[in-house]
Amino acid sequence: MVNKMTREERYIVLKIHDITECLSFEEKQQVDGIQRKLNEYRLRKGKQSLQCAVVESDWPEFESTWQAISDRVDSTNYAL
Repeated sequence: MVNKMTREERYIVLKIHDITECLSFEEKQQVDGIQRKLNEYRLRKGKQSLQCAVVESDWPEFESTWQAISDRVDSTNYAL
């Protein structure tokens, strides 16, 4: 039986512009510290630092991006 891809929340995305405009200096330091700690954890586990492409939901490419990912995942599931 083939499992179809389902969308799930796997990441927390913070827009740099929003951080710059909204957070206090101390809050920015906290966010930076958390990001560094998580990156160090990944490196200790033998993983790479995350590098992601973000497509916002109000962009015209949003649904086609999801569809491209779904098509790839579903074709991989079929091949298994």
